[in-house]
Amino acid sequence: MKRLEGENLVVAVFGTVFLLSLIMIFSQGSSITGHVTVSNTTSNVTIQVYFAIDMSTNLSNGIEFGTISTLPVTSQNATDNHNGVNTTVGSPANSSTSMWMNVSTDSNADVDFCILATTLNTSSGDYIGLGNETYYNSSQTNHSLPAIGSETSITSSYVKAGPDVVAGNEVYYRFWLDVPAATPTGTYNNTVSFKGISAGGSC
Repeated sequence: MKRLEGENLVVAVFGTVFLLSLIMIFSQGSSITGHVTVSNTTSNVTIQVYFAIDMSTNLSNGIEFGTISTLPVTSQNATDNHNGVNTTVGSPANSSTSMWMNVSTDSNADVDFCILATTLNTSSGDYIGLGNETYYNSSQTNHSLPAIGSETSITSSYVKAGPDVVAGNEVYYRFWLDVPAATPTGTYNNTVSFKGISAGGSC
């Protein structure tokens, strides 16, 4: 009888140890230690094109051609064409343009700029043909850049209007206006729009 009780005690002890071992195994999950093994996985990320653009203060204030009292006029300078301070090349120190588009320093792509405009017109319906408003752009500015003589007429559809601009840099603009003879008196207004696109893309 005592032997049977002893055997039962041994079985009970082994059973308890076995149950405790199972509990420990299941509570540890996959953290069972043993021989060293290696498991591999991958990392993946997709970086999209990001850039931010802005206008110089004088460009955002509008492209002004002043008051014209004698017609016709050819290549009337915008008032901000030569009132900037040169920060890029050449001399004199002044007479650079103060109109430019800038690409923010936190951009991760080069930017092309596109430009379009509506027709210069008055509230009474008089207008100056859009081909009479011209511009030229350059990656540098001084007393002669951007240069007159190479200007392009602004159109009603977006066209490329500047070189690839890298983050932290600008493209500089000058604007001119031809006013034909017999153009009616009045104040003429339009809207000029700039669009930044990833370099090499389409407007």
